[in-house]
Amino acid sequence: MRNDLRRHGPAPAAASARPRHRRRPAAGLLLAWLLSTCLFSTCLWSAPAMAAGGSCPQRDGDASRPRVGLALGGGGARGIAHISVLRKLEELRIPVDCIAGTSMGSLVGGLYASGMSVDQLEALVVDTDWKAIFDDSIERRERSYRRKQDDRDGLATIGVGVRDGKWSVSPGVLQGERILSLIERSTLGVSGTDDFDDLPVPFRAVATDINTGEAVELGSGSLSQAMRASMSLPGIFQPLLIDGHVLVDGGIAQQVPVDTVRRMGADIVVAVDVGTPLAALDADAGVLQVMYQLTGLLTVRNTRASTDSLGPGDVLVVPELGGEVGTGDFAKAADALRIGSQAAADAQPRLAALPRWRGPAPVREPGDPRPVVEFLRLENDSGYADAVLESILDVPLGRPLDAARLEASTLRIYSLGTFASVGYDVVREDGRAGVVVRAREKSQGPNYLQLGYRLQTDFSGTYDSSLRAALVRAPVTPLGAEARVTVDLGSEPAVRGEYYHPFDPQARWYFHGIAGAWNDNVPLFDAGGHRVATYDARLASVELGLGRTFGRYGAVVAGVERTAGKAQVEIGDPRLPEVEVASGVWFLRGAIDRLDSLYFPRRGYFVRADYRATLAALGDDTDFELAGVELLGARAFGRGAVQAGLTWRSTLSGELPLNERITMGGRGNLVGFHYNELTGQNALVAMLGYSWQLASVFGRSAVIGTTLEYGNAWERRADMRWGGGVFNGSAYIGFDSWIGPMLFGYGLREGGEDLLFLEIGQPF
Repeated sequence: MRNDLRRHGPAPAAASARPRHRRRPAAGLLLAWLLSTCLFSTCLWSAPAMAAGGSCPQRDGDASRPRVGLALGGGGARGIAHISVLRKLEELRIPVDCIAGTSMGSLVGGLYASGMSVDQLEALVVDTDWKAIFDDSIERRERSYRRKQDDRDGLATIGVGVRDGKWSVSPGVLQGERILSLIERSTLGVSGTDDFDDLPVPFRAVATDINTGEAVELGSGSLSQAMRASMSLPGIFQPLLIDGHVLVDGGIAQQVPVDTVRRMGADIVVAVDVGTPLAALDADAGVLQVMYQLTGLLTVRNTRASTDSLGPGDVLVVPELGGEVGTGDFAKAADALRIGSQAAADAQPRLAALPRWRGPAPVREPGDPRPVVEFLRLENDSGYADAVLESILDVPLGRPLDAARLEASTLRIYSLGTFASVGYDVVREDGRAGVVVRAREKSQGPNYLQLGYRLQTDFSGTYDSSLRAALVRAPVTPLGAEARVTVDLGSEPAVRGEYYHPFDPQARWYFHGIAGAWNDNVPLFDAGGHRVATYDARLASVELGLGRTFGRYGAVVAGVERTAGKAQVEIGDPRLPEVEVASGVWFLRGAIDRLDSLYFPRRGYFVRADYRATLAALGDDTDFELAGVELLGARAFGRGAVQAGLTWRSTLSGELPLNERITMGGRGNLVGFHYNELTGQNALVAMLGYSWQLASVFGRSAVIGTTLEYGNAWERRADMRWGGGVFNGSAYIGFDSWIGPMLFGYGLREGGEDLLFLEIGQPF
């Protein structure tokens, strides 16, 4: 990728009388930025970079009039007000010959410069789901089947890894994958334009070199990458590497890019400042308030240095956004547009003095947004084979580009979990249009730390908690093999190693092996539901399986498993017998997973069937056959959703060993019973639930809900009958968090006591 990286040089003649700013050290200010809690404002001072002029010709060819340049500042959601200023300029027929933008100003300015109309810009900011834009994950239903299983492991990747023997932390909380997709889709019509001077309106995106603190004016290469670099808030978004420069948010160096648009050749500058005003603090201000104010002070200094350079013929527009629209208030797009419109109206007397179009305004139409794709090229900077990524990409050759399909496939590649970014550009080479997909792996890999936490209590004697930590290496092979070591600390300590090995690029056939050892606390209850003893079970097992996946939706796996160990009384009557475990089985299981959430589903369905039977060759001292079916479906009605489920497990023959026995109790599993209070060789549960979504946080639901459950556990299959079940009910409030479910609820059962329960995290 080639970019026009412009640094200090002679200023154009029209700007030679403007005061210059002295270069100042930036290291301390960059540190202050990184410590701040300012998510969307741009906060530090750095001397602006300079470039040669001549990039701002009169777009109507009238060389007799002054050239008008537009400088759009950063400010997160406050930058939506820029659109109203653009609308006023068009109403007054004031030419915009060139544009420079910083951060949100680069997004608005770049899209307008690419040919997007003001109406289209307004529709974009109003209709976009900004919560989803700032969430790099994809809908669970669209993840690979392998990644869906991560939910059941109760682990979350936290952005920490091991590389070259050293711990490494992700350079950003977000990679900005969806933002990049939004920009790429919106600029498809000019994606083949390498020089930003050739856009419908000449344009510069201002970013900051994190190693020097200097502004870098991006004037060529990939427009989408340039705009994304300008918006890379340090510590929030992953910095971008362009031509050897590690680039972050341009507001660090130049919050309102007046100097940049001057260097492009503008004679008159219309500058729009949407920065966040300072707060009024007293002596009792907290440390976070002080840090936020510090970054605000630096921003004000940065902005003042730019706006002080404006001359008497220039125009400064400052929308009075105040505290009404914050940097993260993208849901208040309509308010930002209204306030921007008022500011533009207030500035109209000064704007009216600017030159006007003498004839019709030049047409700013972009190129064809759906070119016929004649080639696909992959630039793969990762440990995966090209064939793996190509098997996911959905770019039919010889057909018009379908941006939605392309973005969906690049997000699926990104969701493999080891990529820092997966983006694309439409290019034209030798008269042919093609797509170049660029995939870059995370800097903290290929070994990633995962964490999980589990807590379960019913406030009446049952309390279990464990901390889980895992180190996963991915990919181990070019086809995407993965290895993971997991350690559990707490009530039920455990250690486990897992290896997953696909045999083809589509991961249709795979091998998996799991070996581990763990302690289980197995409670023993009397007929009245009172715990009379707790067994300490010390077990170890090895499992080997061969599987076949079916797209992203399901899989079938067959294998063998050997478990050995013993269980003895830990709490209770010491005369209770010790139990030996020696189980060797073969198994066959299959599942289809189309749920949008494993814990609080609102849409989709899940089907699972399994069969387990004794395998004498593994030395089993028992003889049994166990089969089971699990069904769960959900459907949303507005903010409400209905869930229905059925679980059946039955011992077809023989007697189950301790590690195979069915245990029940808890939400969705007869909630009126204590955890593991019911045990048997056969079980049946039917469930009907309803939930109401209180809020959605980055695609994860906070809900209140209720369930009605009916079922029981039986020792003998002959005793299983519908009339032998027990009704259970619950009411709960929960959140589908990154480490699993968090819920607090109340359960009761027919003929029994009620109970409270608290769950945090997925049971391990």
